[in-house]
Amino acid sequence: MKFDGNLDMDKWATRFHEHYGRDSRLEKEFLLTRGLVIAARRWTSYVDGLVKQRTGISRAQWQTLSSLMHCEGPVTVGDLSRNMHVKWPTAIRVLKELEALELISSEPDPADARARLIAITKEGERIMEEVREVLDPTRARILGALSDEELVACTRMLGVLMREIGEAMEGGNAGE
Repeated sequence: MKFDGNLDMDKWATRFHEHYGRDSRLEKEFLLTRGLVIAARRWTSYVDGLVKQRTGISRAQWQTLSSLMHCEGPVTVGDLSRNMHVKWPTAIRVLKELEALELISSEPDPADARARLIAITKEGERIMEEVREVLDPTRARILGALSDEELVACTRMLGVLMREIGEAMEGGNAGE
């Protein structure tokens, strides 16, 4: 389905305004969150295919490698999962896959016998260079439609949204 970038609900959702009044705050909030979800899905689907075709690894795998590549030295599984905003069992599953592919190393943490220290290997760094060779020009092509100021404004907006979502989740409002 081709998407022209227009989130005008009148085109297909003919009963939309029975629920959200025209030009209301609720309409604006709905359209923004719907746009974010659609953009995230489309971006993810598009780049997942490109990266998988080039490297053979999944999004969960390359995003984990990317996080490790940007860390100063080895990190614990707990720190990695918190910083990636993924649940611990999910992190463990992906780390086992990456270790089997020899893209990461895992060593006991001398400071805590229960913990493991995870680091990216040279092969993991090589794979991440391939990922960047796919993502950097793809980002440039797609985000080239935005000015530097618009990129900064969007990033700032996303930061506010992430903070508010985090506070809502911590406050026990998730699912309410």
